[in-house]
Amino acid sequence: MSAAALLVAILAALGAAVAAALHDPVVLVGLLAALSAFAAAVAAGAAAVQLRAPNTLTEPRHPQGPSAPPPLPDDVLARRGAFGRLWWIAFAAFALAGLEPLISLGRMPRRNGTAWRGGARLVTPQGTPLRPDDLAVGGVTTVFPEGRVDAPESAVLLLRLQDGVMQLGPERRDWVQQGNVAFSKICTHAGCPVAIFRHLTYELYCPCHQSVFDVLHGAQPVSGPATRALPQLALDLDRDGYLVARGDFAEPVGPDSWWRTL
Repeated sequence: MSAAALLVAILAALGAAVAAALHDPVVLVGLLAALSAFAAAVAAGAAAVQLRAPNTLTEPRHPQGPSAPPPLPDDVLARRGAFGRLWWIAFAAFALAGLEPLISLGRMPRRNGTAWRGGARLVTPQGTPLRPDDLAVGGVTTVFPEGRVDAPESAVLLLRLQDGVMQLGPERRDWVQQGNVAFSKICTHAGCPVAIFRHLTYELYCPCHQSVFDVLHGAQPVSGPATRALPQLALDLDRDGYLVARGDFAEPVGPDSWWRTL
């Protein structure tokens, strides 16, 4: 039982590390890590019971002085050697699992940008392209470049506002299409997903550290620890009337530390 539990612990620890590297849902990584810890505890308890010397093992008493203790049975020694090697493998797997936070940060935007390219349609996570009227005024949704919904650094928040309310500089006024405006979903403070839009005040909120961004002024930070605006994605329409990107972001997405270390 102890060997089986220890194998489960090793496989679960390795699975958690792989899931973190592949950016699988955090819930899956956490469940695998919890399973690994539980299985290791079961293995340790079972091993302690199995390695206990049998009750029939006694040491004779001699009135003229102590004698050398009798040797342990061969099966007990064999179990110790096998479990020792298996535990070393388990320790290595646990050490790898302990690097999960660093593994999760391993996939960062490239220096040459994200997956957005000129003419790339804005699509939902299910791959559905969007037209300017698909969102109601005040609506918001997450979009990706067509064919790259697996690129988390390219996640964008698409918002639909009333025509003419945006207060952008002259170089960005044509980046909005029929009230549709797009900003990177990755907070510039710590890389958390910006997920809350308050239409009444035209503000985007990051739930991790409460950074607030003013949508009307190009998602400039107005509160919280973020010091840099969310990069804006310039929008256009293709011949079929679908929303497309004019190109990649003009500024790097995410925290500045991502780019200083690449």
